[in-house]
Amino acid sequence: MCIDLGCGQRKRPGAIGVDVARLPGVDIRADVTRPLPFRDSSADEVHASHIVEHLDNLPAFMGEVWRVCKPHGLVYIRFPHATTMYGLWRDPTHKRGILLATFDYFDPNTFDGKVFGYYHPAKFRIVKKRLTFNMNSDLWTPQTVRRVAGRVIDALANRSDRAQYFCERLWGSFVGMEEGHIWLRAIK
Repeated sequence: MCIDLGCGQRKRPGAIGVDVARLPGVDIRADVTRPLPFRDSSADEVHASHIVEHLDNLPAFMGEVWRVCKPHGLVYIRFPHATTMYGLWRDPTHKRGILLATFDYFDPNTFDGKVFGYYHPAKFRIVKKRLTFNMNSDLWTPQTVRRVAGRVIDALANRSDRAQYFCERLWGSFVGMEEGHIWLRAIK
């Protein structure tokens, strides 16, 4: 079973769409800040696109996602990156900036996960991370210069984990990395 949390009108094909809004494609109306309406260890995949920046309590949300995931269940999270001030803060419902490094707290194999992991029960292994200069880069962008610049910046930012770290820590805010993507596996 695949769950698409906060799916809006762009639900992932074949997924169960969950959103607080009554929209076409939403299969279950539910507030993702409350317990999710799924059994423990029932989901093979959970997708959450542009939702975590709206949450007051990210550890509680991640705990619910972990609860509904089967062992080794895949979680894909997509979010406006904290280094893009326009993309992050133009929406008055956004409550926090998110970095790829934010999710280190949920991976017990990272420094932050080892040191601060006792704050929550959710445990995940980070399997892939990606930064993008152009938000919604999976859609065709008509501005050729921006698209080409984005490919160059994306390549520099995503060469390695270390390149992503330096992008988030040092130079990403100068160009405004617009999106972050992270893939996690539930550890149970």
